[in-house]
Amino acid sequence: MVLLIKEDVNGIFFSTDVTLGLIPLIILILTVANTNIDYTDSFLEKQYFQKAQDTAEIMATYKEHNDQTLFQKVSNTLSENRYQKAGIKSARNITFPFLERTIGNMKYRLEEINYLKGSEIISNGDINTAKNVGVAVKCHGKYLYKLYVWQ
Repeated sequence: MVLLIKEDVNGIFFSTDVTLGLIPLIILILTVANTNIDYTDSFLEKQYFQKAQDTAEIMATYKEHNDQTLFQKVSNTLSENRYQKAGIKSARNITFPFLERTIGNMKYRLEEINYLKGSEIISNGDINTAKNVGVAVKCHGKYLYKLYVWQ
């Protein structure tokens, strides 16, 4: 009879020990299950990045009726003008219709970062207030263009 009680007591201690060992695991599982993860920012970053990349790629490859890409036109305009401000104004006139048509209601900024040392060609918003920004970089000749896209 004494032997049966000892085995019974050992089973109770074993069951209690296992139950207490599972409590931290259960708490961890419940904590992870109740965590709200906001994927909005990473989704927007990816969306803006893709929009910037696609737009810059079109600007670098799509040829219009005069058989020049948009970046070719801009590069030619910047190199033909002796005065930097006049060249940037002409480049702005070339890129404005395309960017308005392509990017739509999103904000953008196009700048040349090599020869003109980061001079803005065109912009329709304040990039300093943007939370998520997509960036694309394309090169044509000696000019290196950087396109920023945000909401």
